[in-house]
Amino acid sequence: MASPVFSSATPPASSSSYHLSHVTESHPGVQGGSLTSSMINSPRLGNLWRALRSVRITTLFYSSLVAVLGSLSFGYGMGFSSPALADLEDNKGKHTSFDKTIYSDTFNALTAVGGLIGAPLAGWLVDRNGRQFTMVLCSLPFSIGWLLILITHDITGPLFRPLLFIGRFVVGIGIGGTSLVVPLYIAEISPSDLRGLFGALNQLAVTIGILLVQSLGIGLHYEWLCVIGLAILLVYVPLSSMTLRESPRWLISSGKNSVAGKVLAWLRGPDFDVNQEQMEIEAQLASEEKLTLLEQLRSFSTRPVFHPLILAMFLMFFQQFSGINAIIFNGESIFEEAGVSNPAVITAVSIGAVQVVATLVGVILTDIVGRKILLTIGGITMCVSLVVLSIYDFLNNEPYCHPDASPSDPKCKDHLQPLAITAMMFYIVGFSIGWGALPWLLASELIPLRVKGAGVGIATCFNWICATIVLLSFGSYQDAVEPWGAFLSFAVVCLLSVIFVLVFVPETKGKTLEEIEDHFNRGGKQYTPI
Repeated sequence: MASPVFSSATPPASSSSYHLSHVTESHPGVQGGSLTSSMINSPRLGNLWRALRSVRITTLFYSSLVAVLGSLSFGYGMGFSSPALADLEDNKGKHTSFDKTIYSDTFNALTAVGGLIGAPLAGWLVDRNGRQFTMVLCSLPFSIGWLLILITHDITGPLFRPLLFIGRFVVGIGIGGTSLVVPLYIAEISPSDLRGLFGALNQLAVTIGILLVQSLGIGLHYEWLCVIGLAILLVYVPLSSMTLRESPRWLISSGKNSVAGKVLAWLRGPDFDVNQEQMEIEAQLASEEKLTLLEQLRSFSTRPVFHPLILAMFLMFFQQFSGINAIIFNGESIFEEAGVSNPAVITAVSIGAVQVVATLVGVILTDIVGRKILLTIGGITMCVSLVVLSIYDFLNNEPYCHPDASPSDPKCKDHLQPLAITAMMFYIVGFSIGWGALPWLLASELIPLRVKGAGVGIATCFNWICATIVLLSFGSYQDAVEPWGAFLSFAVVCLLSVIFVLVFVPETKGKTLEEIEDHFNRGGKQYTPI
């Protein structure tokens, strides 16, 4: 079956038109650097290069970087569990220490439970109060949560665990809200041909946050990790509240057209057809009624809204049930099982660093090769890697490892150690180039503007439901089917995700948000086979 893409072969000149006469001239937003003639002549690289030269890249890049400081806090909060639990479980002499049982599982799962509340709450706020305001507001639960966890360091009484759990839950609320609003904001301030590039910065910042907290956790106790989490917010809040501009689309939807025009001019610069882009947004919004939250929810029964929402929810499902959180949270134990010395250091540095580098590659490729190709390559890579991990775990047990040896015999583990490490790293690469960033980006692209807050909120909330299920059930599921069986079932999900993307997901690279919405208004049937 031919894969569905939008019928128009190239973006219309309206919203993504470029003044090509300026391509070879110097541009104030681009500092230095050059491309060879062969790179310029490459259609995909040439389009990206022209897109970068057609806008005031400094303002767009600055706005995106400030926004993804929230995503950095997201990743820092998610990655906090691994070093914090190791510290809590080794809390010598204190009766408040954690066992590797229900306490650790609860501590992990409370992050996802908090996300279940933070995501829909942010979905309501982004439409009511704006994207910028919601980003700033998400720093409040982060701050409260870090402070609650911080003060537990000096508590040894019965309040220790409740305060710790409440703090982790409140941090989860901030994580859930941020996971919704940051990719939404970036998608709406970016021109169509650069939306993937800048939108993928969200996931890059998340991975940097995870790497940061895991690396710091090697030498710092959990209370100092909380202090650093608060320090990130001290930078993020002033910058996001005082220097960012509100999303032009939200401003127009709120009747602030003149302000939206000024913001677009600030974001795009003199070489971009700002008036045409604003007229397109205004025309799209003029054809739609301004809906209340209840009316937005009712509109999800209509195909133009229901169809993209279902696609977004399936993408979130495949992201979580690919096993990423189970693999990341248990990465240290997998390396330990493989006989690696200093598994905590290996987990923090090798996997964390690989995730950052691979995500950076994905950021660069998103608007060059497109969303579908990266999701497909990522899904296949993850599937093969999980099959290899499954084979490793299967062979690493009696009697396949060494028929005459005891279960603790290290010979087989030493022999298969490179297999496990390599498979783990390739799994992280596959996730990072595709399934880490793109489900969030596509959710913000596919769901129509008139219901975007509620729709992205529902999709994000569903993502956190899936994450909660995986985190709460992985331990017992692994005990029931053995680790190799769990890896194999995740591999099947990755294979299904590839089929789903190829058959059902439209390519959005280079399309304006209005074109994407028109696609679903036409019933999603205007496809061109590729």
